[in-house]
Amino acid sequence: MRIVLAKTQFLGAISGADETLVTYATLLQGQGHDVSVLLLFPCPPQDQRYLRLQAAGVSVVTIASTPVRATLEAARGVARRVMDTFPPAQKLLRKRAHEISSGLTFKYQPRCAEALRALRADLVHVVTPDPGAMALIRAAHAAGVPVLYQELGIPYHPPDFAFSYQEFTAVLPLCAEVAALSPSLARQCRERLPDLKRLSVLPIIANDLRNGHPARDGGAEVNVGFAARIEHLKGPLTLLESFALARRSDARLRLLVAGAGSLEPKLKSRAAALGVAADCEFVGLYTNAAQRKAFMERLDIFALPSLTEGTPNSIAEAMSFGVPVIASDVGGIPDTLTAQTGVLVSPGDVATLAEALVSVARDADSRRRMGRAARERYETLFSPQAVLPTLLNVYRRVADGSLHGADATEPDAHPWAQVC
Repeated sequence: MRIVLAKTQFLGAISGADETLVTYATLLQGQGHDVSVLLLFPCPPQDQRYLRLQAAGVSVVTIASTPVRATLEAARGVARRVMDTFPPAQKLLRKRAHEISSGLTFKYQPRCAEALRALRADLVHVVTPDPGAMALIRAAHAAGVPVLYQELGIPYHPPDFAFSYQEFTAVLPLCAEVAALSPSLARQCRERLPDLKRLSVLPIIANDLRNGHPARDGGAEVNVGFAARIEHLKGPLTLLESFALARRSDARLRLLVAGAGSLEPKLKSRAAALGVAADCEFVGLYTNAAQRKAFMERLDIFALPSLTEGTPNSIAEAMSFGVPVIASDVGGIPDTLTAQTGVLVSPGDVATLAEALVSVARDADSRRRMGRAARERYETLFSPQAVLPTLLNVYRRVADGSLHGADATEPDAHPWAQVC
């Protein structure tokens, strides 16, 4: 079975969709499967995920030229600066950028079809709902290759991008199957996309980087970690306000922030205004497994107060390190966390998040229990051993065109496995 994982482009160091695709590809390649990655636009040669694919022996095929990618990146940079300077222009600029991107990617559709024929693909696995994904899905359909589309978030979310998702739904009937990241996300997909042919659950995979290293067992400080894009939808300002409030009750708390984004300068200035700048550490982006491991090993609590989510890779990674999690009750997070592994809070609720931070920080025994339970839940839901059989079952079913795949699949023991 020749598997092609496809995406418009890699979006940089902090992209859950990029991480999901690269993790699937490298693990499948490592098990001896025939895997290629197809990108509409090439990535810089120093891109860390591209280097990981190269190191794993995964073939990467690109369609557009490097100058086209560079031109698009420059245009996006200008648009971001304009939106930061003049927020009322955001909606208009997003729509205009969408129109330009749609027109450009449509031109590459025939070349995508040619590439898939040359790769002799048995199936194409496409992630992320954008104009490039539309071109890839149409190209696969034209080439006679069955398509699995994986929804990594919630259809029509965030609300500011709902207009683009409305257009994206036109290609979903061309997909043999659509996969969501968790049961509740699958239900939301079914409610919002009622005409899907077939819908299943396909979880993310988080590599086990702990390698037997024991979880952190307390200390003079209680380190709270945040690892995500430093942007509004990830809730970093909510976390900072809650952290400052929580420190009034427990001065041992420290905040470690990994990531980068448009809100980083505002976050730092707000930390100074709240008087907690000395208690916050901005570690920047981690771009490789060693840096990710070093960050997670420092944590006592992981916090992600997002306003909208699918299933965050960072939460699964924290769980793999035996770190209890405090996160928003949105998207697929309620499927991921239990009362034994973490705490769910309402998005944007500063006071409740602060209470949760204090409660978990004060009880070291509870943190240890929650950490052990988080590790066990990671092994059940997100480890390679748990997810790869499900991933291969989905691929066989899509490639064979069978409704239930009774003759093509192995028994699926993943607790979220379902097809509807």
